[in-house]
Amino acid sequence: MRKNLTQLITALLFLALAVGVQAMEHGAADHNAMAGMDMDMGGDQIMLPAATVKGVKGSAHLLDTSKAMAQAGMAMTHHLMITFTDVATGKPIRTGVVAVKVVDPVGKKTAAMKMMAMEESFGADVALSQKGKYVFEVGTKLGNGENRQFLFEYLVK
Repeated sequence: MRKNLTQLITALLFLALAVGVQAMEHGAADHNAMAGMDMDMGGDQIMLPAATVKGVKGSAHLLDTSKAMAQAGMAMTHHLMITFTDVATGKPIRTGVVAVKVVDPVGKKTAAMKMMAMEESFGADVALSQKGKYVFEVGTKLGNGENRQFLFEYLVK
């Protein structure tokens, strides 16, 4: 039952994030103008600075899911979602394999967690339970088979 609840919560989060990202893409200011700043995108959704590697732009978002996860008896606190865009064409990259390792504020790194593909993004639940800087090391092998490594940072206050 706990596994089904986790899957339901994850599916609902992906749906909510997909709708939010589409709304932001149609009405938000240019993300590059805000590079280097962690931004609260209203409520508990946080947009991290974008990163571009070998012609692919990665845009990462965090959603604070700590209350819902705690109610379900889970240690995860945030949902990490990343969208990838081909810089040359502006088209989203929807296929490939993506995994994330999380480095906590004391330097401890998690094992790689596969990120689930959903619509135009990839997502995973992560635990950000300590105050301090977290680094998300995102390894990809996207549609064209080329390996890329993206780094995103977030400061838990």
